[in-house]
Amino acid sequence: MSMRVMLINAFHSLQCGVADGEGFLSIWQVNQTTSNPKPYLSWQCHSKTTSDFAFITSSSLVATSGQSTDNRNVCLWDTLVSSSNSLVHAFTCHDHGATVLQYAPKHQLLISGGRKGYICIFDIRQRQILYTFQAHDSAVKALALDPSEDYFVTGSAEGNMKVWRLTGYNLIHSFKNEHAKQSIFRNIGAGVTQIETIQGNRIFSCGADGTLKMRVLPNAFNIPSGIFDIL
Repeated sequence: MSMRVMLINAFHSLQCGVADGEGFLSIWQVNQTTSNPKPYLSWQCHSKTTSDFAFITSSSLVATSGQSTDNRNVCLWDTLVSSSNSLVHAFTCHDHGATVLQYAPKHQLLISGGRKGYICIFDIRQRQILYTFQAHDSAVKALALDPSEDYFVTGSAEGNMKVWRLTGYNLIHSFKNEHAKQSIFRNIGAGVTQIETIQGNRIFSCGADGTLKMRVLPNAFNIPSGIFDIL
């Protein structure tokens, strides 16, 4: 029995997309007036699964993360050319697959997380990997970038969250066991499932334990962090 996982990305201009467990990415124009709109682009990005994707600012480039037999698990694609020629660059990284992506437009950096807990930082302009480090002991399941691009947040299958500086990649803060409900499906049914950041150093997260939480990141004046269990 195969499992099909579909992830819906946020709107980019007038486009939205879906990545699925069979390795495909489909993109729609959201201003279509038909009752049953079809994607205007659909192609297989990775040979095993496509786990996440990110639009690269207002250009035609799309970045994808997933798992391929050749270990090219993070790729850049040009959506203005035919799918057979659309691959711009493929990065060999993340043994056993990449799971999540975030794009930092001000720095023109791409951040990816993998099944082995590693984070990779890519320079989009130079098409190269700048830095790789292990953020967690289990799969990175969620990734978010703060609006000012000062830091990014990672969430793991074991339920931990960590905050990292985007410049220097130093660890700022750790939130242990935020969403630590265990499951026999270690990388699917456990841990942190989604992270969002907003202004004021507020970090929202939800997980397999059924809770939605908000934390305020301690600032330079050592104000204690606060937590509100919403659900």
